[in-house]
Amino acid sequence: MVMVPMSIVVYAHPEAANGMPFWAFGLMALGLVAFAIGYTIFLDWFTPPGAEDPFARYRRSDR
Repeated sequence: MVMVPMSIVVYAHPEAANGMPFWAFGLMALGLVAFAIGYTIFLDWFTPPGAEDPFARYRRSDR
């Protein structure tokens, strides 16, 4: 959550990240998103078939 705004700041002001290349923060943000997606897929792999979604009552029913 911090990396995306920080990467925008570093693109605008590269001197804010002294010693780090400008693309490192964008790469870290992409890595964090990839990790979150991979973790979600990993958890779905362990979910037993037919398991009830505990948060289904909070979702809209028109989907």
